Amino acid sequence: MSNLLAKIIAYYKNTVKIKSENKTVQTRVEQSYVCKSESQKKIYDLINAIKFNPRDSKNYWNLKFSILSLHWVSEKIDPDLLEQGVSILLQVIENHPDFYFSHVVLGILLTEQNKRQEAIDCFQTASYKQTFLSHPQLVESCWSINQKRPPDFIITGFMKCGTSSLYSYLVKDPHILSAVDKELWFFTPQFFDHGLDFYLAHFPAISEKTNYLTGEATPCYINFTDIAKKVFNFFPNIKLIILLRNPIERAISSYHHEHKYQKLELINDELKLMIPTAIETIKNRIVDNPLDLLFPLEASTSIDGYMYNPCLSLHHLFFGLYVFYLKEWLSVFPRDQFLILKSEDLFSNPPATMKQVYDFLGLPHHQLSFYRNSNVGSYSPISDNLRSQLKEFYRPYNQQLEEYLGMKFNWE
Repeated sequence: MSNLLAKIIAYYKNTVKIKSENKTVQTRVEQSYVCKSESQKKIYDLINAIKFNPRDSKNYWNLKFSILSLHWVSEKIDPDLLEQGVSILLQVIENHPDFYFSHVVLGILLTEQNKRQEAIDCFQTASYKQTFLSHPQLVESCWSINQKRPPDFIITGFMKCGTSSLYSYLVKDPHILSAVDKELWFFTPQFFDHGLDFYLAHFPAISEKTNYLTGEATPCYINFTDIAKKVFNFFPNIKLIILLRNPIERAISSYHHEHKYQKLELINDELKLMIPTAIETIKNRIVDNPLDLLFPLEASTSIDGYMYNPCLSLHHLFFGLYVFYLKEWLSVFPRDQFLILKSEDLFSNPPATMKQVYDFLGLPHHQLSFYRNSNVGSYSPISDNLRSQLKEFYRPYNQQLEEYLGMKFNWE
């Protein structure tokens, strides 16, 4: 393991090579290098945590998202670390065969090793074990390993709009069978080439002729301009659920979520600089179809080979221009295959909002005894001046959205 630790230390050493007269740029680049090195170290720590405490489910979830975070910065897991992870997960599964999520994480690690069929086997096993826990009689009578069950619905939308809460409510319904995980990410560029069998392995192998539905919830699908066509090509009749939140609240929540491990004072100071700059940049570049400019908007500068974004994550604001993304999807799917919900309604009155969802899916209403809001953030409010700037920026696009959908959101 000394070779692996040496590699992790080498990542950290990259931070001392940065030279820039701009202290803000230097700080941000240093943080990015550290983020990459810490991701590798965090994966190392989580794999060892699983080894010594294999029944702690949070270590598996954190490992999954740490692996995904490396995809977001175009990094690959160290091969030695991957091999160690696979070895430990195989041992965990041997000792705790009924702990289904260990199979999911092993499948993710095998996917990183490009062992596609082995990963598929892991996801199918995880789905079997998970479904057996909630519906043992259904599994015993209807499960078929050769059954390729497509999803009946996909929840998409935007980060920090309530998709985790909505999905958690849905999978508590006795008529809905969960995928092996809420977010599958299959239609994104990182995973799409693994093929349809890879995707379907994440769903219960039970016939569509039964009175059960299944689906997933990956918010970022709506952020990619070509995903609607990919989904339609595979599942032209699928039902789509989209949550929309006041774009001001969504942007601030998203920004804090992305930087939640930094000091609050740094985040607030940066917001004061970021918001006016980002608004002005978007206004100067926006056209009738700004989706084509999404990635060019993220203008970058190379410093020591690292691409640094001087506009500080424009996507936090850009993803609030909902009308352009919805036009993209509604140009592919008919309107009656969409249920578009206001996030604030889900937060304030979950039972009423869920009734709309059940009606849309053709299911009887299932009342929960308690509706827990997932992934709640805590942060100080922005200043009245920044809120006014954001309100003025979003107003015309919110109006376009209301006119396009024929819905009132009344966001202020």
